[in-house]
Amino acid sequence: MVPSLCLTPRSSPTLGHPQQLETHKKQKHCIRVNRLFQGPPTDKFSFLTAKAANGNQQNTKPNSVICADCDGNGAVVCSQCKGNGVNSVDIFNGQFKAGDSCWLCGGRKEMLCGNCNGAGFIGGFLSTYDQ
Repeated sequence: MVPSLCLTPRSSPTLGHPQQLETHKKQKHCIRVNRLFQGPPTDKFSFLTAKAANGNQQNTKPNSVICADCDGNGAVVCSQCKGNGVNSVDIFNGQFKAGDSCWLCGGRKEMLCGNCNGAGFIGGFLSTYDQ
């Protein structure tokens, strides 16, 4: 339960209406005004505690619309040939021989970025990025 702020001082005379007096007795979590404004200055804000926001959570929204995987280029280095453009070993039971053009990139040394689908920015053509 959140404490409420009672504007009646603790040493005030009794209220004229008995219903209002009963409601003040029922409020257990009540911060009185005279407690806030009386006493030394150090006691005025001793009950306030500062709480930081959740520092453990990372910001999930990107700071830029430029794709972080390809740096806005739209292409990434081929994961199979590592940018050489040729197969280093025989692959798929000799179907793709070593020294031939890379079976994945076709010798181009780069492939379309899977994060931005070659657009170079988040939310580009056929992007699966959710806002």
